[in-house]
Amino acid sequence: MNNKNVSYLAGLLACLHCLPLSANNETTSPIVVTASRIQENGNTRIIGADQIRRSPAKTLPELLSLEAGIFSRGLYGNNASRAIVDIRGFGATAGQNTLILLDGRRLNDVDLSAVDYSAIPLSTIERIEINRGGGAVLYGDGAVGGTINIITTKSGMMGTTGYAQLSFGSYGESRIDAALNHGNDLDSYYLMANGVHTDGYRDNNALDQKNIQFGMSLAQIDGEVFFRFGADNQDLELPGARTVDPGIGLDELNNDRQGTDTPDDYADQEGRFVTAGITRFLGADTEMIFDLGYRDKNQMAYFETAGSYLDTDLSTISLTPRVKSTRALFNRSSTSIIGVDFYQSNYDSNRSQSPSTIDTPIHQLNINQKSTALYGHNATWLDDSNEITLGARFQTINLTAGDLFDSSAPGAAFESQAANLDVTDNEHMVELGLRHRQNESTVITANIARSTRFATVDEIFEVDPITFQRVFSALEPQVSRNVEIGVDYTQPSYQFSSSVYYMKLDDEIHFDPVTFTNINLDPTLRQGVELSITSRVSDVLRLKGQYAYTHAEFREGEFRGNEVPLVPSNTASLSALWDLSSAMQFIMTANHVGTKFFDNDEANTFMKISSYDIVDVKLLSKFGPWKLSGTINNLFGEEYFDYGVISNFTPGRYNAYPLPERSAIFSITRELQ
Repeated sequence: MNNKNVSYLAGLLACLHCLPLSANNETTSPIVVTASRIQENGNTRIIGADQIRRSPAKTLPELLSLEAGIFSRGLYGNNASRAIVDIRGFGATAGQNTLILLDGRRLNDVDLSAVDYSAIPLSTIERIEINRGGGAVLYGDGAVGGTINIITTKSGMMGTTGYAQLSFGSYGESRIDAALNHGNDLDSYYLMANGVHTDGYRDNNALDQKNIQFGMSLAQIDGEVFFRFGADNQDLELPGARTVDPGIGLDELNNDRQGTDTPDDYADQEGRFVTAGITRFLGADTEMIFDLGYRDKNQMAYFETAGSYLDTDLSTISLTPRVKSTRALFNRSSTSIIGVDFYQSNYDSNRSQSPSTIDTPIHQLNINQKSTALYGHNATWLDDSNEITLGARFQTINLTAGDLFDSSAPGAAFESQAANLDVTDNEHMVELGLRHRQNESTVITANIARSTRFATVDEIFEVDPITFQRVFSALEPQVSRNVEIGVDYTQPSYQFSSSVYYMKLDDEIHFDPVTFTNINLDPTLRQGVELSITSRVSDVLRLKGQYAYTHAEFREGEFRGNEVPLVPSNTASLSALWDLSSAMQFIMTANHVGTKFFDNDEANTFMKISSYDIVDVKLLSKFGPWKLSGTINNLFGEEYFDYGVISNFTPGRYNAYPLPERSAIFSITRELQ
């Protein structure tokens, strides 16, 4: 954190401290600030803490993949490092079209780096809000496929609670998780620490991950001051791809799937975040939240074969004040939220041939992006059966980019300097929805929405395919128009949900494998069906099934009618929870992912990535303050991969990233009560 940013943050914190709070000494209950802007209705799926703890899933992407219309993609299967979550079929660009939030703040960065799910242990999560196809009005660009808001555990309980957990498993995995919460009449605190080491499934695939978070709040009758801090450190070795080339008899995928051709490649990262703010209740029906945040990370990545080393610093300052009120409108309940979002990101990246030459980088990129948005959202009951929602956001993005090029640096012989870029884009996002309660059992929802995404800093820095010179390309914002209809049917012993959606996209931002540049595509289309059923078969057995049909295709242009690569048409999951006794539970999940085309195969002429079925099981038992659990992932040892890319120069050649076969992990937990 540089001195300028420290001063900026300190000034804002001082302003917060000066805001008035009630100063009386009456005993009050701690107030937990709302980390969500989304109303919990038929369009929002909630995954609670109990479900998270019981699941055999080891990581967030694995857990989310059990939900209809959501699938994840990993390169290594190593504690979700470099994993991507995809809602409604965006394939290679899923990470830029699914908006991930942590306590209501964006985790998607302005570059192409994946959200670091390994820095969010499952044990720290209170609940997860999933809003498929929505969230753009309230949270901004990038929520094209949908929004996932991860809400972490807050203190607030009276007294002191906590836990410590030790885990050991396959591939040399060991981890420790611990948390401590304390609350009294006015103050509440929590501290969480987590550490993971694993050798990884493949050679040169070790991971060391450390995370720590601290939070505190001071609550009064009419408000709360809160503060949160976190830091993480990750060292990850990169085993690269396994290559298959029938023309020369090469088949690393089947003959040596755990091997590596990149024994010296790695990606290290360390990050920090600070969030602080105040919530003030302006009467019984209005809440004001004024919060600010700072997040930074340093990334160092080396790819020896490509002759590339990157040392990148990325920092983001955010200010997101908002007012939420619930009042009567025409004698009907009406909830409104009005707010401003300001994000400023600074991206500094030095790029050289190797770590030893980083002092004389080929390129020194400096990119600054400012995002300012004004939004409003209202939900009003028209009568006892019908609720209407209406929202709009106006967002401005200003991006400036510069490249300091050193032609004398090692490896700079065929490089050139990119001309400066200064571009401003303005976009709007809208949402209109109707929720109709047909009877006590049935709710019907209908929504139309407009969302957008802007190009990342990595997508604009490229080589011009005609001049072969480095350039900053100004890409048009991507725009999506979405229509969705859903039905929820609830009975005492089961619940059924379904939705049908149709999504048209213009200027979709996409990597062209022929020219090796990022372009705005001809119009594309997403449409699909999502089904979910939950049933309590008996007092001791609960079942949950999910199915999604996802169709993503090119609407116009050279590939009209073809499927978008990396999008499986069919996905399904089945979960079972069996209470063996009052102190013991058995959980099983089965996940099916259908076939999909390889990355780069927009022509749809190559074979498909094979479908796969993964079964995970978990046994939980509790003895007083002690908990024991044993988990087996990929029970039947399926040999599979979910990411592969074809060569555009050698027919039949492709790269694949094999994922772990059967693995097991055992955990013992001691609770402090």
